[in-house]
Amino acid sequence: MTTTTLHIPLAIFLLISIQIHFHGVLCDDKYALLSFKSQVSDPHNSLSSWNSNSTICSWHGVSCSNNTNRVQSLSLTQLDLSGNLPCSLFNLTSLQSLDLSCNAFHGHLPLELSNLSLLNVIKLAANNLSGTLPSQFSLLHQLHVLDLSLNKLSGQIPPEFGNLTSLNILSLARNYLSREIPTELGNLHNLSQLQLSENYFSGDFPISIFNISSLTFLSVTQNQLSGKLPPHIGHSLPNLRRLDLANNSFGGLIPFSISNASSLEEIDLTHNEFHGYLPLFSNMSNLTRLVLSNNHLSSRPSGNSEFFDSLTNSPKLKILMINSNQFVGELPKTIANLSTTLEQFCVSYNSFSGSIPLGIGKLQNLVSLSLEGNHFTREIPRDIGSLNKLVNLDLHKNQLSGEIPDMFGNFTQLFILALHNNNLFARIPSSIVQCQRLNYLNLQMNKLHGTIPDGIFRLSGLTILSFAGNTLHGSLPSEVNSMQQLQYLDLSNNLMTGHIPKEIDGCTGLLMLQLSRNNFSGPIPSTLGNLESLETLDLSSNNLTGPIPSTLEKLRFLVKLNLSFNHLVGEVPQKGVFMNLTQVTLQGNSKLCSPNKEVAERLRIIRCVKGKRHDTRFLLSLILAVTGASVLCFSIFCLVWKRKKEKKDEKTSFSISPLKGIPQNISFSDIRRATNNFASENLIGSGGFGFVYKGVFSINQRETSLAVKVLDLKLSKASQSFVAECEALKNVRHRNLVKLITSCSSIDHKGDEFKALVMQFMTNGNLDRWLYPKDEESGPSTLSFLHRLNIAIDIAHAMDYLHHDCDPPVVHCDLKPGNVLLDETMVAHIGDFGLARLLLSQDLLESVTLGLKGTIGYIPPEYGVGGKASTLGDVYSFGILLLEMFIGKRPTDEKFKDGLSLEKFAAAMDENQIVNAVEAKLFNDFEWSTTPSSSTGGFRSEEDSSDNYDGSFRLSQRKAGECVAAVIRVGLSCAAEMPTNRLTMREALKKLQAIRQTLLAV
Repeated sequence: MTTTTLHIPLAIFLLISIQIHFHGVLCDDKYALLSFKSQVSDPHNSLSSWNSNSTICSWHGVSCSNNTNRVQSLSLTQLDLSGNLPCSLFNLTSLQSLDLSCNAFHGHLPLELSNLSLLNVIKLAANNLSGTLPSQFSLLHQLHVLDLSLNKLSGQIPPEFGNLTSLNILSLARNYLSREIPTELGNLHNLSQLQLSENYFSGDFPISIFNISSLTFLSVTQNQLSGKLPPHIGHSLPNLRRLDLANNSFGGLIPFSISNASSLEEIDLTHNEFHGYLPLFSNMSNLTRLVLSNNHLSSRPSGNSEFFDSLTNSPKLKILMINSNQFVGELPKTIANLSTTLEQFCVSYNSFSGSIPLGIGKLQNLVSLSLEGNHFTREIPRDIGSLNKLVNLDLHKNQLSGEIPDMFGNFTQLFILALHNNNLFARIPSSIVQCQRLNYLNLQMNKLHGTIPDGIFRLSGLTILSFAGNTLHGSLPSEVNSMQQLQYLDLSNNLMTGHIPKEIDGCTGLLMLQLSRNNFSGPIPSTLGNLESLETLDLSSNNLTGPIPSTLEKLRFLVKLNLSFNHLVGEVPQKGVFMNLTQVTLQGNSKLCSPNKEVAERLRIIRCVKGKRHDTRFLLSLILAVTGASVLCFSIFCLVWKRKKEKKDEKTSFSISPLKGIPQNISFSDIRRATNNFASENLIGSGGFGFVYKGVFSINQRETSLAVKVLDLKLSKASQSFVAECEALKNVRHRNLVKLITSCSSIDHKGDEFKALVMQFMTNGNLDRWLYPKDEESGPSTLSFLHRLNIAIDIAHAMDYLHHDCDPPVVHCDLKPGNVLLDETMVAHIGDFGLARLLLSQDLLESVTLGLKGTIGYIPPEYGVGGKASTLGDVYSFGILLLEMFIGKRPTDEKFKDGLSLEKFAAAMDENQIVNAVEAKLFNDFEWSTTPSSSTGGFRSEEDSSDNYDGSFRLSQRKAGECVAAVIRVGLSCAAEMPTNRLTMREALKKLQAIRQTLLAV
């Protein structure tokens, strides 16, 4: 018998099987639904109506057909149902719509979903039979809607889903699905909506899906997909209304044919790798939303007018965002002709230049205007004041100058005002106080002067207020207590005076209070202890007096307390934050003390003893004092006798800044004893002119570690280096400079000349040791991004002081990682001033050339051709150091040869390449610490699987990447080849401080 002869009995057999199945299992929809109910978890008893005593068509979520009373639709959304998808669902053979979205179903997508029709029965019946199945059976599929979004399903989409050819809507968004999207989905030729966003799909996106002409909605945002848009996309998807490919790795050009998809209403291609020129969108009269942010798109050679002019044909446009690309040139004046329905206009973080176009005030419905992170110059246009619907006005990080227009009277809805990091001057306009809904106000890092307008501190809705880095004066008023929502208050680096008002405890939501580098006086108010949420308190570098309030012990969330460089007195509190010494900085308060010896040493304060002494103890002390005086006299006699025996031509020591208790005229013998005869185990470094040892000196009956730099006088110009370092440091005082304690110019035990410098000892060695540890297991751990940024700011602080606050200015001439030393709290200090120059006058400056040129790789180009020592030469070295710290390669690395240098290497990279060039470990602490957990109130790790985690994590990575790129830009600006193109150290410092502020705000 042939195979062909079997077809007739096979068909009869199948028809009988189908008829039996209809009357047996498939027709019993009630049994299928009750089985489904028994296999899922129903925490809210939402399926209570599902019972045998009622008809299935009256059950919750069930809809039946009018003719057959078969289940046609099952909709069970937002019921918190969980468990695997029960197989009993696949017996609902008349089902046309299945919606189980917003639940907690888990496990893999069942293969049987692709067989929700008679085809399932026939496949099962035919498993053990010969012959083939006619392809016409695929026409029996009836499912039109399948929505399993917002669950916890995992695994991959089965290729068999391509058999569901009747599908109109397929939504699997916000699950944990992964691997490649099957090309078979391109067979769904009736599909109108495909929603696969917020999963973990990877690989190239199937081109076949772009050929489904019926598609009106396509969203695959926030996956790991790659590939290119086909050139014919505008022709193959004529009905497409929404295209959302954001947060993937799509690349290539945006096809010019996309403008032929005239039905498009929304386009979102943000956070991809598209490059090249933008297509024109002239045919898109229905366009309402165009978001192309965070790609590598660039301006046309002819300028930006064509692109913006093409959008004037989109009268419904509401959102236009092209931020974080590579556009250059000016914004055309024709942006004033864009749709009057425009609500969001964002071109931030490009390289637009010129002035902000006049006429922007015509866009009367603007809610958000974001122009930050460009190179806009000149004044802020006054017609912006007519945009009375503005909620967000962000112009920060440009080069805007002039006065801030007094235009805020109409801004009744303004929520965010960000004008920081510009060159704005004059006074803060008083009309800002009329913005009663203001939540974020940042004017830091400008050139504003005068007083803060009355009423600013009555804006009770503010959460962030920063005027740091200006020259504002006046006092902090008591009305600050009305700002109960305030979380960040930064008035640092101004000229503020008066007392810190005790009413400040009314700011009950404060997390950070920064008042450093002002002229505040009087006591620290004890009411600060009532700010229970406070995490950072910095009152350093003021004129505060009196004791540290013990109420500060109550601040259990305090992470950083800096009260250094004031005139505080008395005993330091012992509890709370004061138990964690790494969180407290008190140096520069000479009258603070602690009864605890270890605490006093760590905080760099004196030790105090409490309580009254008994008569016997007083008598004992008197006896000891007399005995000590006798011993002292005898010691002095011996010392004088010994000194007389030394050679007549012995030179006396030159004291720079003697530490209390150490003799100003320190001898060779003292140094020899402190270093254990210059033992090799005490050798901690070497330089161009000698060696550095750790020396243990007895000071005030206490052993103190100091660093001793011993000059090798056999080397040429070593004596000159000694004199240069003494001259440079004898009159300078800064917390980020290595403190020179004293010096010694004497004769050693062989009768040879001996010169040494005694300096502050740095527990954590130099920066070079941390950037390039020789032994990763036993060496220091990798410095995080924030650590490196803090160190860079410390260095910039010191160099700014040397260049701008010293008279005469000091040029270091040898800035490199080996000369940056780190103390026990990882605060950076600049040392080794052996090549330093004092710029005593312009005449002297013209006559001083660099006989000693510093270290190869860090020497500015002009020094190589006989250039004069200058502060801009130091700026170049700082720029190289900054690039090295974040790229992780020395300027002398083998990679930089054949004309390539560190700065050229950094300049050639775009923002994404910069992020990839730095060590991933730099961001470890940042990524964890910037992802808040709503459930715990703390922070969470990568294993946390809540819905918002991935988005927040990506956001933190992106913001960190932007900050890295910003640091690299500062480094490049400092390391410009021409000195006139370099920043000053003061400008570089301000930019780095602004980057840190941005980083912490994330």
